[in-house]
Amino acid sequence: MENIRQAMIVRTAKQEDFAKVIEIEKLSFSTPWDYSFFEKISKDIFLVFDGQEVCGYLIAGCCHRNVSATILKIAVHPEHRRKGIATNLVHKLVEILKDRKISEIDVIVIDACKPAISFYKKAGFKTVSTIPQASNNDLHEMKLTIG
Repeated sequence: MENIRQAMIVRTAKQEDFAKVIEIEKLSFSTPWDYSFFEKISKDIFLVFDGQEVCGYLIAGCCHRNVSATILKIAVHPEHRRKGIATNLVHKLVEILKDRKISEIDVIVIDACKPAISFYKKAGFKTVSTIPQASNNDLHEMKLTIG
């Protein structure tokens, strides 16, 4: 088991990763993004957690005059959850953004997704605002200051 963990790396996604990413996407979200959207978004920061196969991914975009970045999506294959994969993806994102002199990362999380809110809090994100929704499933804007 120790050797398998050491073999896993976080790297930039490649087009040949998209099939596995889409599989994870469909297992993780009720309204999954399609192949063409992943192809378009791959020009932003698109990382995968790779062991013997891709088992998680993170997509982020730099915005606001390259002062901040936004996490658009993180997903981990259900069979690989709770193993630190999402945490490793966020750590790699922080490294990349520090090199780019970006000072904060934000993410918007829906209230119904309590595990995601908990995950981001453990990663150091703080809720900076709550956006009320008619559905009573409010959105939480969360930020992490880096660098």
